[in-house]
Amino acid sequence: MSSGLAQPFYTHYLNNPARPALFVEGQLYTYGELGRLAGGMASVLLAPGHDRVERVGILASRSPEAMAGILAAVWAGATFVPLNPKYPEDRLLAILKQSRLDALILDEGGMRALTDRVLGLAPKLLLGPRLEERFLATGARLIGRQTFAGAHAIPSPVQSAGDAIAYILFTSGTTGVPKGVMVTNGNVSHFLQVSQSRYGIAPEDRLSQQSEITFDHIVFDLFMAWGAGASVHVVPETMVMAPAEFIRRQELTVWFGVPSGIAFLHSMRLLRPGYFPSLRLSLFAGEPLPKESADAWRTAAPNSRLDNLYGPTEVTVDCLWQPYTEPLAITPNRGVVAIGSPYDGMRAAIVDAENNFLRQGQTGELAVCGPQVAAGYWDNPELTAKRYPRLRHPEYGDGTWYLTGDLAYQDESGIFHYLGRVDNQVKVLGQRVELEDVESHLREVCQTDLVAVIAWPMLHGTAQGLIAFVVSATVDQSQIKELLRHRVLAYMIPRRIIPIERMPLNLNGKVDRKALAAMLEA
Repeated sequence: MSSGLAQPFYTHYLNNPARPALFVEGQLYTYGELGRLAGGMASVLLAPGHDRVERVGILASRSPEAMAGILAAVWAGATFVPLNPKYPEDRLLAILKQSRLDALILDEGGMRALTDRVLGLAPKLLLGPRLEERFLATGARLIGRQTFAGAHAIPSPVQSAGDAIAYILFTSGTTGVPKGVMVTNGNVSHFLQVSQSRYGIAPEDRLSQQSEITFDHIVFDLFMAWGAGASVHVVPETMVMAPAEFIRRQELTVWFGVPSGIAFLHSMRLLRPGYFPSLRLSLFAGEPLPKESADAWRTAAPNSRLDNLYGPTEVTVDCLWQPYTEPLAITPNRGVVAIGSPYDGMRAAIVDAENNFLRQGQTGELAVCGPQVAAGYWDNPELTAKRYPRLRHPEYGDGTWYLTGDLAYQDESGIFHYLGRVDNQVKVLGQRVELEDVESHLREVCQTDLVAVIAWPMLHGTAQGLIAFVVSATVDQSQIKELLRHRVLAYMIPRRIIPIERMPLNLNGKVDRKALAAMLEA
């Protein structure tokens, strides 16, 4: 048995209730205040009178309910499932149908996302900021914030097994249906222990929280801070793209973001020398980190250590790391910082298409093994078996490896370098997108199978947008984009939809994406 993710917070709640824990929506919550809010939610989840709560959806964004809801779920020994209120209705419905939630924690945005269709698939136990009469007709039991925030008896955190699922995070799927990654308590515990050993987060640290809760950076932001008795500072949505003043005003000491944010700040001339004197630690992950961006950030944060991190959701936040120190590890001909070496206890290797391990210097698919490798995909044993095979490594022996789908190689010094995607999964502005996912929706909207989507233009291995091709005499771009807007996330909508006479195919009869890119270049 492990004590669970909520136990360190609970200890600080009991022993240091006046210490700052969370800054969100302009309000600072102490460990005592946040503990009463999250503990009150947990008491509702654990209360008799309903079936045992195993999975709790968090339909919220950048709010006290979002952060306290995650804490409450693990406090109650449940699995939390992050959901974005801005999801298109069809995507939200697909995840609700798959996840079979027992309870749903909402903020104001989450309440607005509960359309009649969504409410029809939502669990009957709802915890929201207020009561609404429209829920009563569905038989839902809505507990308002006034009730759980005033709970008199705060339970101790439930003891959780290491192999229990801490959270399920749904990502894009090739069929257009989201797939849920199951991450265990043991996976998260190892990640947090290694990170704490490396970075030494202390009570006086002030950590950023920039991403949506559906991005697994949230695990580092919240549980690294609360494990050390430090505070988390949630960047307001209006400042996400330009958080410079927030960093300065909150005197943050730890920043965890995506590299594209550096480029945006640099273009706005907000990375002046010494502009972020309070930062002692700067971490970047989610997409390649260009050397120019790393240099610009290091100039603005001269007192900060800068690390480039790498890791798919399926291997618990991040599993390889590369410090940006001399001598610099830059991937040749790419101009980006290397992804470095595996975390302590983790293994990384390169395999070919038949999952044979390759020699140092050879290019192939990056595979990762170790205690952070997740339990697989929710309700999808076939995909789990395919992406998490048991392999025998000549040096490490038998083990379960996760095949990342990323093209990489290991240089003579043992450092790993990222070269892009093996398949058609790309990063668009830091968000993971599978081109087949977008194409599946485009086919239905355009009522034709003759469609293709490519990432273009590419800059430092990251797509600046998507371009769609449809075999048709003409297309109504505005109408197609409007229809897609109800089905996919905003960054998944192609910037241009181009009609073409015929789809170029390669020798294998597959769509020739390189030919499509060449058309754009021409």
